[in-house]
Amino acid sequence: MFDVGFSELILIGVVALLVLGPERLPKLARDVGRWVGRARRYMNHVREEIDREVELSELRRLRDEIEAKAREAVGEVDSAAGGVEEAVRSTLDDVAQPRPQPEQQPQIVAPSAVASAQPERKPRARKKPAPPPQP
Repeated sequence: MFDVGFSELILIGVVALLVLGPERLPKLARDVGRWVGRARRYMNHVREEIDREVELSELRRLRDEIEAKAREAVGEVDSAAGGVEEAVRSTLDDVAQPRPQPEQQPQIVAPSAVASAQPERKPRARKKPAPPPQP
């Protein structure tokens, strides 16, 4: 913005010393230093506020994105739960429907008849091991 070199600052200091005199120049330098310090603090404060607002807007944007994804996930879970609920209801309806009874009633068989109806098992004959070869 301004290109002020060291030689220009020396020239301004000499002119101020001649105009104000050695008695008022130190007080003026102190006052200028205070005003410059206040201006710097004010500019830093404004810069921090702007940074906070930028971060806040980024956080709001991220929050909106996360909320949208959460709503999408809830929708997917709801649709999946609806499918599961429908499958459970159809299974319950199938179970609740009466099954057709066979025309013949099953006959009750005595346990002794069941035992005699099974064929008898014969014990297996064991094979004898072959004798070892003769040398």
